[in-house]
Amino acid sequence: MRTTRYVWLGWIVVVSVAAFFAFGPANRTSSAFGEGKPDPTADVKITRFHLVETKNGKTIWEVWGDRGEVFEKTGMAKVMKTTNPVTVILYSEQGKLTVRSDSATLNTRTKNIHMERNVRAISEQGNSLQTQSLDWSARDHRVYTRSPVTLVRGGLTSSGVGLEAETDLERVRFLSRVQSHLLPGSAELATKARSGSQNGGTR
Repeated sequence: MRTTRYVWLGWIVVVSVAAFFAFGPANRTSSAFGEGKPDPTADVKITRFHLVETKNGKTIWEVWGDRGEVFEKTGMAKVMKTTNPVTVILYSEQGKLTVRSDSATLNTRTKNIHMERNVRAISEQGNSLQTQSLDWSARDHRVYTRSPVTLVRGGLTSSGVGLEAETDLERVRFLSRVQSHLLPGSAELATKARSGSQNGGTR
């Protein structure tokens, strides 16, 4: 096994290669992974994929996956589950958020990440969410989804459609159809939730 290092636009990609590199024809590329459109041929196919973004000496995020495909001309990388879920760790001033999903698509130009299918996230504080689609905005250092989502914080479980949140999942805004319920013995949390709710969301 050997390790190959690439430098793309000021960020470092560390890839452990256990299988093969495959270089596709240069003319079979696309600007995005559009629904209903065939994926272009990957420039590089990798197993045991590990991707790291750093800025000013600090790690911004890391991505692990069983299998990855890099599309150099479109500035995209796609990571897929084979046996183990794709793992994305997001770092910010609010703390660390660990997200697991069946696949993740990375935009190597904007540094945004899109995770989909069986998405489960848990923060250092123990807050967690479940959904089928979750995005990370590199500019805002926030996560968001437009899909149905369930959030668990302490004894409070909330569900709705659409959510925007900081990485600790403490400051959260649901977009619509919010419902919440408490586990037994969580009356104090109920008081906090009612006082912090506004505009149909929970903060």
